[in-house]
Amino acid sequence: MTQLEAVERKLQVSDTQGRWETYAPRFVALQEQNLTAAAVPDWLARWSALSAELNDVGSKLSVHADLHTDDAAAQIRYQEFLAQVMPSAQRAGHALIQKLLSVPDYTPPADFALNYRRFRDAAALFREANVDLGVVHEAQKNRHSVLTGNQKVMLGGQELTIPQARQRLDSPERREREEAWHALADSNLKVAVDLDAVMLDLIATRRQLARNADETNYRDFRWKELDRVDYTPADCRAFHEAVRDEVVPLTTELMGAIATQLGLDRIRPWDYNRNNLLDPQGRESLKPFKTGVELEELAQRAFAGLDQDLAARFQQMRETGLLDLESRPGKMTHAYCQYFPTTNEPFVLMNVVGTAEDVRVLFHEVGHAFHGFYSGDAQPLVWNRWSPIEFVEIPSMAMEFLTLDHLGHALSGDELARYREKLLQGVVGFLPWAAQMDAFQHWLYAEAPEKLTVADLDHKWLELDRTFHPFVEWEGLNEGIRAKGWQYYHIFQAPFYYIEYAMCYLAAVGIWREARSDAASALARYKASLRLGSTSPVPELYRATGVEFRFDRDYIRGLMAFLKEQLQA
Repeated sequence: MTQLEAVERKLQVSDTQGRWETYAPRFVALQEQNLTAAAVPDWLARWSALSAELNDVGSKLSVHADLHTDDAAAQIRYQEFLAQVMPSAQRAGHALIQKLLSVPDYTPPADFALNYRRFRDAAALFREANVDLGVVHEAQKNRHSVLTGNQKVMLGGQELTIPQARQRLDSPERREREEAWHALADSNLKVAVDLDAVMLDLIATRRQLARNADETNYRDFRWKELDRVDYTPADCRAFHEAVRDEVVPLTTELMGAIATQLGLDRIRPWDYNRNNLLDPQGRESLKPFKTGVELEELAQRAFAGLDQDLAARFQQMRETGLLDLESRPGKMTHAYCQYFPTTNEPFVLMNVVGTAEDVRVLFHEVGHAFHGFYSGDAQPLVWNRWSPIEFVEIPSMAMEFLTLDHLGHALSGDELARYREKLLQGVVGFLPWAAQMDAFQHWLYAEAPEKLTVADLDHKWLELDRTFHPFVEWEGLNEGIRAKGWQYYHIFQAPFYYIEYAMCYLAAVGIWREARSDAASALARYKASLRLGSTSPVPELYRATGVEFRFDRDYIRGLMAFLKEQLQA
């Protein structure tokens, strides 16, 4: 059996599993049970198992649709599940929450107290009208997946996938980078009008979701939906300002130094890739592997050097169809980690093309996978697994750093130094982008005019891009291309989920700083924090890893000073 065949087998879902009638009797039994405080633990366990089964089916259908964006049957099957099963499940789940909240004399144990409070808050936010509207919302998001998953790029007479074309942006030859950039821009512009329409539909739907829930705007609705209780929109605005003042100058300085060394008179869009800054010596980008299997073997050895249990978990993923790494036509272009709770199995989807950036992304996504494994091992209830989103990127981003000392088999001393430098530069380059993404969404969902137009979206993005990326020179180019920078995965698929990357990157740097003096203790804290799942508040989860939950100006300034020192070294 090939690896792709193993993946397809892992994602199989029977027709019965895709029908509400399969699950309805068990929801009814839970609802009709005479529930006392003493009976709650067993009742919760049965509800958790039922929820896990539903999540399993939805996750597998979603992944299968993402692997086959050009397969109408796969898309229809997923959409039918969302439309025919999930609304009934959502209504039944709300009724069970209400039942649990009404149990007299029930006090949740410590490891369920947070999720009990989240249940209470979710019940207050629930509106019947939003159940069917949620189906519309998912269908609108899926239109984005299909449009972008089927994108092609014509470059040099070849038809390439988006990831394959993006690889050319790392070429040391400026003309090759420019050609790739224009080809990608042409491809993006071909779908831009369609994506504009999808976004306007999404905005209208999201505003209606907020109105239905009696919230002033979608930001306030989403704040409650995401259970953001440890910080405020004002804290986010302060973060945007701190990045503008503390990080943008450092990014500008880094790019200025690189441009000087390469003899570039200015930085053009094809000269700036925040994930992989140009090599100041004009060397080819690192290409540590050629195939997905080679990348797996590279990672396997790195995990073995870091920790035997982590290595065993990754080996399990390799052997049981839980990895799909190769880039193919018809496959969605993003990378992510999905989760199948009934078997406690994470699934990683990527589009690798042989770059060092692929190595980093694999460690990132497998860090998520470790989070799923460890929290699933330690937390029987499905709601207690994973973690709040302000922490969920720490397992992934910290893994990018924790593997640094275990790549000597794949990279020479000089190559490893370059890889390390790129990783550190990536943090600096990422923070302005994260601040821009978050600032755009605060404007979009809390400040934008009621009669919002595509021109408004474009104008705001241009304003923010000039603030957070002032060192990129667009003179003589079509700024309509620049204005469409907001047409990015998370804006469509995961509204308001982006500042968490910045929070967690700052924490990951702090974990790495501690690991440089005591690697064993840092790794032990890392694994212990993953086992806590979603049973502890965000600040406590951060403290469990040995860092603080902070993203204020002073903290950012201190970490930037540390990164600058490391880069100079």
